[in-house]
Amino acid sequence: MKVMWVLDFLPPAFSRRLGLAPQASGSWAVSLLAALPKEGLDLILCSFSPQLSAPRREKIDGVSYLGLPAGDRPALERALAEEAPGLIQLFGTENDHAAWVLECFDPEKVLVYIQGLAGPCGEHMADGLPPRFLRRQPLKEALAKRTGGLTVLAQKERLLARGERERAVLAKARHILGRTGWDRAYCAAIAPRAEYHHLPEIMRPVFYPGGWQRQAAQPHRLFVSQGNIPLKGLHRAIEALAQLAKQWPDAQLFVAGWPPPDKGPLLRPLVHWLAEYPGYLASLARRLGVEGRIHYTGVLNAEGMRQQFLLAETYLLCSSIENSPNSLGEAMLTGVPCAAAAVGGVPSMLSEAEGELFDPAAPGEMAKAVAALWADPAMAEEKAAAARARALAVHDPKAVAAALLDLYRRLCPGG
Repeated sequence: MKVMWVLDFLPPAFSRRLGLAPQASGSWAVSLLAALPKEGLDLILCSFSPQLSAPRREKIDGVSYLGLPAGDRPALERALAEEAPGLIQLFGTENDHAAWVLECFDPEKVLVYIQGLAGPCGEHMADGLPPRFLRRQPLKEALAKRTGGLTVLAQKERLLARGERERAVLAKARHILGRTGWDRAYCAAIAPRAEYHHLPEIMRPVFYPGGWQRQAAQPHRLFVSQGNIPLKGLHRAIEALAQLAKQWPDAQLFVAGWPPPDKGPLLRPLVHWLAEYPGYLASLARRLGVEGRIHYTGVLNAEGMRQQFLLAETYLLCSSIENSPNSLGEAMLTGVPCAAAAVGGVPSMLSEAEGELFDPAAPGEMAKAVAALWADPAMAEEKAAAARARALAVHDPKAVAAALLDLYRRLCPGG
């Protein structure tokens, strides 16, 4: 059975073979690849990348890798003609090449695998921020673009534009692979003729052994796994931190990623004006008196993430929208108590019996959810144990790989 994966990133093994630095994205696909048996499956990983100027081919551990320059539709058409796969699994829906696949290949033989949903992410990009962030600022937009950044409005508009492409792709799809009740409902509204298939993701291996223990964690330590874009809700976590600190004076917030830029007091206003969301986070923390309680870890690899889970008393997912956040699945596997925004597909991953859920838009609800876990450690540990048991079952690599192979055989009989 010959199956081609179409990806929007270079897998790490392929990057290294090409002498390029591996990208941080795509762990879900890499974990799935590792779990799939290679016997009886002729797998081709076709990756579009702006790092390439010409097609590149490599064979690594029995898997064929094909790299194509970003935006090169003719290269895709040639690859499909040469490889003649029996089935394509398309990872992601918002890129131009996603539409090309469904135009160049039989849609009945394309399995569209949802990663995130760009349109809804764009709609929620600025949730919880002052209205000024959605006003047009031509000078700032031009300067931010020249320095490699984007204003909040530009981030919102970029995702909304991708969302339009995404809706067109889903409308053409005949088979959709998703993970949550939310993405299923979204796809049913856009692509009523498509058949929806459920498949959980496989997490990175380092999280499966678990290991979280209260005695090894730092009391009243929160961990947020991403805060560089407003969609992830770090501004709301800072507001919750200020409320929590009134009851727990030792409350601390650790954030994966880099702190807001600071070039000293003279340039600080200009830098924070240009880097508007990080600048807002810094000014918000100062205004609420919690700047000394916020700690940025830098970019974390899988082991670094695991260590942050182990040190935290609570993992906090504060996003305005998510489909199936891997960070939540990894936190559940590790065994750390979780408080999560009940948005998008999150309630499909975590129930009230397994963690604390809250409405991120409701004032005080985020702090209330964390406070419930901190005020009753025994209850928090009971919920965390239930969450870990569920995550081990849902994200079981062998079960996920077997389910995908069964689906391949059904869509490509005799392939």
